[in-house]
Amino acid sequence: MSDTAFTIRNPQHGLLLQTLASCADAMGTAAYALVREWWHSYRSRLELASFSHEQRKDLGFSADLDCETAKPFWKK
Repeated sequence: MSDTAFTIRNPQHGLLLQTLASCADAMGTAAYALVREWWHSYRSRLELASFSHEQRKDLGFSADLDCETAKPFWKK
């Protein structure tokens, strides 16, 4: 792919392109944050699921752990 720069004849088009670029950047940042949150949920629930019954009992919320580990990673 070449690095050809196209001239913008209408100044409004330049503003539109800048706006689109900033929106795309914001969407990329939001998507990254969402995937990072999902990954954190997945890893946390995987760790909770690895606890033995005795460890869960020591933590004092074994019923809550079962409910939490059963959730898909995308749910809060």
